[in-house]
Amino acid sequence: MRQARLQQPDAPVHFILPGPIGTLTGGFIYDREMADGLREAGRLGAVHELAGDFPRAAPYDVAAGAAILSGLPDRALCVIDGLALSALGQAVAQHAPRLDVVAMIHHPLADETGLSTREQEAFFQAEKAVLGEVARIVVSSAQTARRLREFGVNPSAVHVVEPGISGWARNGNWSGGTERPLRVLSVGTLTLRKGHDIALTALAECRNLDWTLDLVGAARDAAHTSALKRLAAELGLEERVTFHGERDEAALAELHQSAGLFLSASHHEGFGMALADAVAFGLPVVTTEEAAVSDAVREAAELVPAGEKEALAHVLRAHLESDKSRFDLAARSRRAAPRLSDWTRARAAFQRAVDGVTLQ
Repeated sequence: MRQARLQQPDAPVHFILPGPIGTLTGGFIYDREMADGLREAGRLGAVHELAGDFPRAAPYDVAAGAAILSGLPDRALCVIDGLALSALGQAVAQHAPRLDVVAMIHHPLADETGLSTREQEAFFQAEKAVLGEVARIVVSSAQTARRLREFGVNPSAVHVVEPGISGWARNGNWSGGTERPLRVLSVGTLTLRKGHDIALTALAECRNLDWTLDLVGAARDAAHTSALKRLAAELGLEERVTFHGERDEAALAELHQSAGLFLSASHHEGFGMALADAVAFGLPVVTTEEAAVSDAVREAAELVPAGEKEALAHVLRAHLESDKSRFDLAARSRRAAPRLSDWTRARAAFQRAVDGVTLQ
């Protein structure tokens, strides 16, 4: 890795993001919160929003990102979101000797579900190369920090800064949805990694019970979203499943309040902000062992192995049939919620991390 420079505590920070900062995904919400914290501290240099489909961006979009790096003054402190980092690898290598580049890794690109072996290796090698050029790395979970050891990075250069909890979730007070049909809520971008197909198949095994499913998340992969809708129809669930798309905080709060159970069948998470919000709200949570990367979420949720449809169906049936089992899960969420971080602490920790300050 590059020789790290200890930054002055008031040094401005430039953010390079793979899209609009207002995008409603966990990664962008994290970036936006950190940028807001820097702005409040008077330290935000600029937010540079790249166009294009990162990490598979077109050459002209990569060139636009490279031009941003080229335009930064010597010794500038620059944070690059991991979705854009590998695509900008050549430019990062060129400018890292004169800049102080910090990587913001939510989860390694090679860990995305649905990649071919060749694609996984290409992403792994590209990310490994560029991480060798940066001065420091910020990750959103200890699990991601452990994973990056396989990329050859120096563990002392990796700083874990867990996300905070959304205000609407922290202030929520789930009152225990018992009405039928019981509403199952799942929040996450409609991509293969989130396991919505597994969730649909498992719920289909419980078709004799009275439930509906609210799927909340952007349809960023149009082909996958169409496949999910076809699957719901093939399973005879089209009347039970609602695709809500992206929803704002007020709508999210309403959906959580009316839900009887929160479900995530994700194959992998960088942190799982939607899961943490559900725990903070006090909902009963069912998710996968691979998705529950936060200790508090692991303590609260009912965990099943990712991809195990029958195991998930068995757990869902137990909670769909019994209000008591769901209330017991909700009690676990209430006990675990105080252990979750808040954005004030996360923003302060992020600023220390980008400056290269480690608290003993």
